[in-house]
Amino acid sequence: MLLTRRNLLIGAGAIAGVAALGGGLSLATNALEGKKEATVESISVPEDAVNALSDYSQADYTQHVKAAGSYKLAYGTLVWADNDTVAACLVPGESASPLNTVSLLYLSNGKTASALSAAQGADEGFEIVDVRCSENGLVWTESSAYESAWRVYTAKLSNGSVTSITQVDQGDGNWLIPSIAAVGETAFWQVCPNTSGESAAERSALKSARFGSGDVAVPYTSKKPFATRVTAADDGVVITPRAEAQGTYYQLTKISAKDNSTVDQMTLPSSMTPDLASYGRSGFSFGFSSIYNFGGGIANLGTYTPRSAASAYHYNDLQWFRFSRSPITAPCWSGEWFVVKSTTALCGVNFGSKSYFAIDTPSGCDTYGEHLVSTGTRSSFVGLSQITDDNDSGNNHALVRVFTPIKGSIDNAF
Repeated sequence: MLLTRRNLLIGAGAIAGVAALGGGLSLATNALEGKKEATVESISVPEDAVNALSDYSQADYTQHVKAAGSYKLAYGTLVWADNDTVAACLVPGESASPLNTVSLLYLSNGKTASALSAAQGADEGFEIVDVRCSENGLVWTESSAYESAWRVYTAKLSNGSVTSITQVDQGDGNWLIPSIAAVGETAFWQVCPNTSGESAAERSALKSARFGSGDVAVPYTSKKPFATRVTAADDGVVITPRAEAQGTYYQLTKISAKDNSTVDQMTLPSSMTPDLASYGRSGFSFGFSSIYNFGGGIANLGTYTPRSAASAYHYNDLQWFRFSRSPITAPCWSGEWFVVKSTTALCGVNFGSKSYFAIDTPSGCDTYGEHLVSTGTRSSFVGLSQITDDNDSGNNHALVRVFTPIKGSIDNAF
């Protein structure tokens, strides 16, 4: 069970589904008939434009970040902190059903609030399998293994209470369970066909709806499945559609949560497929778990981002950084630090001073170490570990740690 739950945490679970329910359905231009194939200009990164962790010196993390919170939750709980206030928690049930419940964790004081005690479709055999939240709303998916079916729901949040629960989508085994994100007043979900199902030839789509509303929009579609799950990014989300071009080009794309418009985009070289993508102070970040024999400075395994402030649609002629570990979770920004999960520890990198820190992992954590569960640009960043006690399993727990950068302790990032 923990391995399956880890797959949810790192986004290796299913991404997809297409079918709108209730209310209106508004479509992006390329959702109506597909864009015509065109010549694509991808980024070109010379090898000498990239530096790596080996070019940086290690600093004592206690001089640059302070612990702002440490909270124990039920063992196996998964947490997503995509804003500075409240995190969504998928809590394992104490019996076979419900499989999971949903709680909210307030990051400033560790208080929790029960949000969902069971799936909306519990009487039909559905279970909650994924959840995200913003300060204003909740989005979650439910799945029925018996019927090979899934549903997407949203709700408003107010003082820890869930209201206006609305089903916004559903699908069967021909569509993968969607990945989800919550930003501001908007829920997003990304739907892709099952490549072995009857809908394999259909387009993939990013959908959105205001929390509690049945009016569904389709901000973007892709000719093939997206390369990564949808990821929250402050005022929007990041998706990785396949470009409307001959060959295989993936386009890192930021969609605004305000009006569903495309506000930034970057195309990777042909046949380079990212495992994760995110957005922060430096613009797009992306990670490869593969090593390519082409691609210049971004051919190696690791997580990449520019070493300069974001400038929309401008990613050529930049200096880049590579965090040379296999990518596991999406990175984030916090203060002057680019924060990444290493093999087991959370690391912060400062480009201005060419230094980095690694936070000591908690005692008793599993072999995966501490996961980074924050995205975008955050005032604090959050780590999640599963802690086991070899002598007493009753002491096993999930540990959430909140870290805040110490202002003035380091040079500006750029």
